[in-house]
Amino acid sequence: MLSGTRPTPTPPPVPPAGAPDRGRRRGITLHTLVLTEVVLAIGLIGWAASGSRLGWIALVVAAVASLALVPWRGRPSAIGAALRRLGFVWARARRRSADLAPTPFDIPTGPAQPGQSPIRTSATGGDTIGARWVGDTLITVLRVAPAAPAVTYLTPGSAAVTDPAGQVVPLGALAECINPFDIPLASIEVISHGVRSWGGGPLAQTYHRTLGPLPATAHRSVLVVLRLNPLDCADAVARRGGGAVGALRTATITTRRVAKRLSESGLRVAVLNGPEITALTDQLTEGSPLDDMTEDWDSITSGQLRFRSAGIEPGAIASVLTTAWVNTALSTTATIRLRHDADGVLEVRGMIRHAELPSAGRTADPLPEGLTAVDGHQFDALAAGLPIALAGRLDRRLGAVRGPEAQRLLDELRLPASGCGQLVGADHVGRAVAVPLLGPDVRAVAISAGPQMVAQVILRAVAIGASVTIHTVRPDQWHQLIEKVGDPRRLALSSDRAQAPSGHRVVVFDGLTGPPAEPHTTHITVLAPGDPRVSELVPDASVIVRQNPRAPQDISVTTATERVAVTMVATPDEWTFIGR
Repeated sequence: MLSGTRPTPTPPPVPPAGAPDRGRRRGITLHTLVLTEVVLAIGLIGWAASGSRLGWIALVVAAVASLALVPWRGRPSAIGAALRRLGFVWARARRRSADLAPTPFDIPTGPAQPGQSPIRTSATGGDTIGARWVGDTLITVLRVAPAAPAVTYLTPGSAAVTDPAGQVVPLGALAECINPFDIPLASIEVISHGVRSWGGGPLAQTYHRTLGPLPATAHRSVLVVLRLNPLDCADAVARRGGGAVGALRTATITTRRVAKRLSESGLRVAVLNGPEITALTDQLTEGSPLDDMTEDWDSITSGQLRFRSAGIEPGAIASVLTTAWVNTALSTTATIRLRHDADGVLEVRGMIRHAELPSAGRTADPLPEGLTAVDGHQFDALAAGLPIALAGRLDRRLGAVRGPEAQRLLDELRLPASGCGQLVGADHVGRAVAVPLLGPDVRAVAISAGPQMVAQVILRAVAIGASVTIHTVRPDQWHQLIEKVGDPRRLALSSDRAQAPSGHRVVVFDGLTGPPAEPHTTHITVLAPGDPRVSELVPDASVIVRQNPRAPQDISVTTATERVAVTMVATPDEWTFIGR
């Protein structure tokens, strides 16, 4: 007897990966062909009906107009280009930052239920979830970071860790969170904001030359932006009270679900509150308010800053996410946008944004291969990498990887959840070795090494943005390095610190034992090479660097999960700072 099971419906055809969206195909489309024929027909009718020499004018005008409709060698037609310019001017004239980025607010929620992710505990014992309501869309933001620092191995075109678990963002798992249960998300954006070095002086230039072609990103902030349109899940909203209250409860539930899924991969996850979303927006725009930005055809400027965005070609997403960081820009931001189309097919798009300071030579020229200009849509591309309103028209300009190939791509991508830190040397096979020795997630570091090795560590820490204060019983040993750096806001003895620090605070205790580190501060304890008391004096050290006293070029780096033997490497430029 035949069962009553319905036959499986045939899924909608999936366009090939990288196929451009409708309306982006190069060449003469059917729409253009029909329009050209109509224009020519009108010209012929005008010529035939006039019966005079003026008819020839109508025919010539029609012919010229037809030619202006035809794309040439992959470029848009003359009329298409003119319309794009008009659209650019119109969009820029009607844009208001108050509509794009309304002030975020906090959603007070109760304690997490069994099985939910406890996200943030306030003084009253409840959780707080920040949100931004833009038009019909509710935006919440997650920040992810590894559970502990890890060693990164670098070669040109490659950055790898020994064990990716808890160190990379599970993009494939995030794709499964777009439409789970009864709450579909409009999209998920994974934003990776990386800084390679800090400042524009000789020290930053020296470190850039040391890095060369290595894809080393010292600091990286990784955010997951969730966009929920309550109209897409009206039943779920109604079951949770309906109206604005139901929408906020729905956003809270789906945010918790995604946070829990990320936590299961070994990452530390925090949901940002309202003030933190505002601070994050400032960080991603290098402190430039949206109101102060001027959009040009191919860039955005704010004072001396320049922002340039480009779309990643679908077939180049994996390679660009590795090579895009090798530049001298102030920062590089990669955005991976995950969404389902109208047929429920997964789409993956990528964008890169460079924040540049041309006056200091901090630019990203030339752009790496695999990027496509989004001229005329620079602000739309900027918005796609921020927790603010998003222009849907940008999707029509960017190619996408779709369907099963998109899922395979996400499963294979290895997007780091944090920066690699600073270079410490090279391993036995010649790979550069980097490790985080400072940052908000690194509270304590121990270094058992000689003066030159310690000076190199501190020099590179300053190059990647540290503001170092030194407590020491031998101040004469530090004078040369301090004078070479020449900026007391970046490097100074504790007795000389007169100006407010600039950058992440690092406190060095040279031959001394310091108190527990304050929040957002890293303590580095310096001991003599070979000192056996490292673990005893700094029991909470996230990273321990030891120098072999009998072979000073040999160093070991120890984290919570591994110990690596490396060789000290310094360039001639660095020796100028360190001194032999």
